[in-house]
Amino acid sequence: MATIKEIAQKAGVSAATVSRVLNYDQTLAVNDATKRKIFVIAEKLNYQKNIRKKRSKNKFIAVVLWYQPEQEIKDTYYYSIRMGINEQARIVGYDTKVFYQSDAWLDLTKAEGIIVIGSNQFTDHQLKKLKAFKRPLVFVGRNTLAEGYCCVYSDFHLSIKEIVDHFIKIGQKDIGMLAGDLNDEYDKEDLIDFRFQDFEFYARKLGLFDSSKIFVGKFTPESGYEAIKRVIEAGKKIPDGLIVANDAMAIGALKALREANILVPNDVSVISFNDTTAAKFANPALSSVHVDTHAMGAMGMQVLQQVITNEKVTPYKVVFKTSLVLRESSLN
Repeated sequence: MATIKEIAQKAGVSAATVSRVLNYDQTLAVNDATKRKIFVIAEKLNYQKNIRKKRSKNKFIAVVLWYQPEQEIKDTYYYSIRMGINEQARIVGYDTKVFYQSDAWLDLTKAEGIIVIGSNQFTDHQLKKLKAFKRPLVFVGRNTLAEGYCCVYSDFHLSIKEIVDHFIKIGQKDIGMLAGDLNDEYDKEDLIDFRFQDFEFYARKLGLFDSSKIFVGKFTPESGYEAIKRVIEAGKKIPDGLIVANDAMAIGALKALREANILVPNDVSVISFNDTTAAKFANPALSSVHVDTHAMGAMGMQVLQQVITNEKVTPYKVVFKTSLVLRESSLN
């Protein structure tokens, strides 16, 4: 088992810094890159803190998901987060138990703590119900700091700006979006997809927003295909630059464009989100925003561990930087 001294040597910092980072000392003036480096090294070396744990006999962590099992097959974004949680949970001595949105949640009362993934898709009633269990609670994939809960999420705000700026740079100011929403009845002016909300804000700021260029799917390849196919069959023009909420829908959109002999990227540039394995093997290979989902999941578990062992911890957030990976589906 690794020691703090060994981690400090590999990270190039003092043992005291490593100890304070691993114990989530909020008063420590160390940048996020150094903190992340320390956590990565600690995980690789299988470091385990000697913590006096006040636990019940039920040592499982509840992982609550907004989707059904088949969704993970079509979009590995959330699966990767969950695997990160599982691996980190094992390191600190917990099993994990998955609860889908449609499951009965009674056993959540027995959990040592709860990690919620994809909470933007939960209803206000469901979120209120989750919070009512009064268990240590952390959210992954949503900024819940204002609500008083620790959270881990990615900086998609910057990603949207980066995509729009890229389209403009290559002369594509006709920009639209294939956003995601699980509801059959939705308002294109008020979608819950946070990527859409960021896009709408920035596009309006630039005078480029047009609600007729907003299309909606349900985060699956089939829904992406159907959404773009309906637009094409209605005789409407697909925007020159198309932002897609996830890789799964983008793959469906590519199929619809290909069937209509609309060339990607010459006629339409497509950039999606999450940079899952499927993005690299799409036809053409998808330009996509890379998110370190596995690390997000591991960090979510690390944050929950601190909340479990310190009930008075001040709520905080951990934000992961994203990066735009340009491939064949966009003009570059």
